[in-house]
Amino acid sequence: MAYRPNDFECGYDESRFKNAVDENFRCAICLNVMKDARMCHNQHSFCRGCIEEHLRVNAQRCPQCQDRLTVATLHPVRVINNMISKLKINCDYAIRGCKEFINVEDLERHVENCGFAPVLCSNEGCGLEVNKQDKIKHETELCEYRKIPSHDFAEIKEMFQQSFENQVKIPIDKINGKMEQVKAEMDKKLFDVCGLSTKIQKEMMESRKEIRHIQQNLSTVTKEIKEMKVMMFQILGKMTKNEDILIAGGDSHGSSKSAEIFSWKEKKWFEIASMENKHSEASSFIYNDNLFVAGGGFTWSMEALNIQQSPLTWRKLSTDHCSAYMCHQTVVYKQQIFLIGGRKSYLYSSDLISEIKITGTTSHVLKELCHMPEPRWSHGAVVVDDKVLIFGGEGKKGKDCKVLSSVLKFDPRTLTFKEMPPLPYPLTKMATVQWRDQVVLLGGYDGRKSLNSVIMYNCNTGKITVLPSMLEKRSNYCAVITGDTIVVMGGEIDERKYLKSVECFEMGSSSSWTYLPSMNESRYKAIAEVLPFGQIMYKYKIFCY
Repeated sequence: MAYRPNDFECGYDESRFKNAVDENFRCAICLNVMKDARMCHNQHSFCRGCIEEHLRVNAQRCPQCQDRLTVATLHPVRVINNMISKLKINCDYAIRGCKEFINVEDLERHVENCGFAPVLCSNEGCGLEVNKQDKIKHETELCEYRKIPSHDFAEIKEMFQQSFENQVKIPIDKINGKMEQVKAEMDKKLFDVCGLSTKIQKEMMESRKEIRHIQQNLSTVTKEIKEMKVMMFQILGKMTKNEDILIAGGDSHGSSKSAEIFSWKEKKWFEIASMENKHSEASSFIYNDNLFVAGGGFTWSMEALNIQQSPLTWRKLSTDHCSAYMCHQTVVYKQQIFLIGGRKSYLYSSDLISEIKITGTTSHVLKELCHMPEPRWSHGAVVVDDKVLIFGGEGKKGKDCKVLSSVLKFDPRTLTFKEMPPLPYPLTKMATVQWRDQVVLLGGYDGRKSLNSVIMYNCNTGKITVLPSMLEKRSNYCAVITGDTIVVMGGEIDERKYLKSVECFEMGSSSSWTYLPSMNESRYKAIAEVLPFGQIMYKYKIFCY
């Protein structure tokens, strides 16, 4: 009886397709061509089996954007599924000799009827596995356990032997009849084989015609996908509710331990529990429902805040040695946390990229991975799709110190770097946020003065788009994006004036920046994160709305 190989729910191996497959069709988990594609609300797409297994085993979050995600909130990607269904893929049994390429949508039906499917010989005592199309020949002609058919030549030979042994003459017409019967059956099989060959040739001609048609329309389809992505981003931007913002640490007027939250519902800043240590020029990230603050102020320490727990309480994590204490960047890529560059003192800057491993609720370890082409601190770093973009910053300390305009693309899978088109001017101490598949760089310091300029960097081409300038010059400050709204907070200007002002800009619809209510304290060199659950947290309680 025919059987199928085990069908694991991950995607199709790209090597099985007749032609190259668009990168947009790859699953972000298994990296294969997606099978029954599903996506989160931020347009990150996965195989249905991959993402459901991820959500079952790991946290209920998108492995790329870390937004809250459940099986119930997954969306089917009908356009991509329809396009993948028309691609040509080889048979599951290609390794057994099947040469056919079939539309993905017809693959299951083809595999069920493929002549190269493995089957077992039904002759008693055999059980050998052969191709389905060879089963009859094996069972009737080749198998040593076969039952001899009446027209087999071995039987004719046996008939002669028995006849001579019994001294009985076998009529010649009986032998001729057997031979004619065998010849007729062989002619029928030959006719069937010729007909099958003609059918295969016809299908191959039709396949070539379909391939030419797909190649002719590939550019049109690619354009439609890009237009649809833009439209879906716009729709999701309108549907997304602005989420509350937490800011903590920094310098100026004793704010290096304090923390506060901005409520969009109340349009007001609320003070929350202070951190245990001072954190200035630190970095932050959200991982497994916890907000982590890493380093800062010439001391490497980490604190965590469980943003689903009430009352809100910071806890300190024990740590091992770190090569950079401040002015570094941390980013979350899938389930990995990367620490990038930074400095330990005014004379030492780092070119290291290390991995932070959270080993429990109270400790973490660092693992050095690779070196960047040159040291960087006070730079920007953003995860876009499956790469980390690293922008500007400052190079070596001392006499060799310089502000950089270079941009690196870091591949976490291969630990390699690619030089991208540079920024239009040197830039450090700026803020960076990701908007769709581009990165917005705000303000900063160009080596001479603080800036209020805003530019958008295309991560594929390096093209620069200039956006409306902020209302105030800012460097060493924080910025976040919630939905399509960019919010900038605090910072310092050339006169060493520390700011507590807050302003925002609506991407795609605003023509200028507008002020929001100011923070309770002026802050610069602080950290800020968007709270991902649509919750207001203040006065040690959680109020959901």
